[in-house]
Amino acid sequence: MATTFISERNLRFLLYEVFDIETLLNYPLYADHSREVFDMVLDTAMKMGHDLFKPVHSEMDKIPPEYVDGTVKVHPVVRTVMQECGQGGWISASAPVDLGGQQMPITMTLAPLGIFSAANYSASVYPFLTSGSANLIVSFGSDDQKYTYLAKMYSGEWQGTMALTEPQAGSSLSDITTSAEPTKHGFFKIHGQKLFISAGDHDGADNIIHLVLARIKDAPAGVKGISVERT
Repeated sequence: MATTFISERNLRFLLYEVFDIETLLNYPLYADHSREVFDMVLDTAMKMGHDLFKPVHSEMDKIPPEYVDGTVKVHPVVRTVMQECGQGGWISASAPVDLGGQQMPITMTLAPLGIFSAANYSASVYPFLTSGSANLIVSFGSDDQKYTYLAKMYSGEWQGTMALTEPQAGSSLSDITTSAEPTKHGFFKIHGQKLFISAGDHDGADNIIHLVLARIKDAPAGVKGISVERT
């Protein structure tokens, strides 16, 4: 079985020669990092690709998730991947330091994602879907939501998803009909149906956080009327 899954030489060439990623270190936001830190990130990501992701690539293809007694059971390595990516800071890599992240340039967080995806795409989506959901909470969530969700998501204990697609809408987000009704208690009642939720309710994490696209009553038509709610 082939062991090479990505060209590390080409990846480093793109990062350092084409994109000149070291120039980002001139910005105060990234001043605590260095070329040495970037190299360490790449070295560690390659090791994880070889040791954690690649060995179960074929097995995960042959043993798909199963729905058993009301529970979606995924390959046991999913929980391991979530834990390793949480403990290693991969899920929170781009997050601000004051929220528990490493404040890494986005380009440097995408490089490990490329490595993990090349080694085993099926396993890589779980932690990085969580990164995306957590980033949305960082950008638009309340302080209470950040306190409630981020630490557990960054640690890999909780899975994050984005519930977009609906049966009648497909990939046309402007046609979604799921509604969100505000209550006096500070939360919304959500009515509708979503499908094709990547990393949706499964046993590889202790809790699944769904960020749901919906329409609030009297919202304008089209994508401008869509809001994101949490369930």
